[in-house]
Amino acid sequence: SIVTKTGDAGTTALMYGRRVSKCHPRVEAVGSVDELNAALGLARALSNDPASRERLEQIQRGLVSLMGELATHPDDLDRYRRDGFF
Repeated sequence: SIVTKTGDAGTTALMYGRRVSKCHPRVEAVGSVDELNAALGLARALSNDPASRERLEQIQRGLVSLMGELATHPDDLDRYRRDGFF
């Protein structure tokens, strides 16, 4: 079982412990970008073209960075970047 023991109350944690509603647009955006990243990963795995695989990997790396920023409250972005996640 995977549990965080922080309770639910309809919220989820962002980076640095800030909490937002699970239906917050930021959470929806992270999920959508994650789904796109998964689809690109499948396309990369199925591709026979090395150049396409390399470009898809570059795009995926950019999406991971984007998800990190989306998962960080705007008030914490400077800290996020200072911590070297950017």
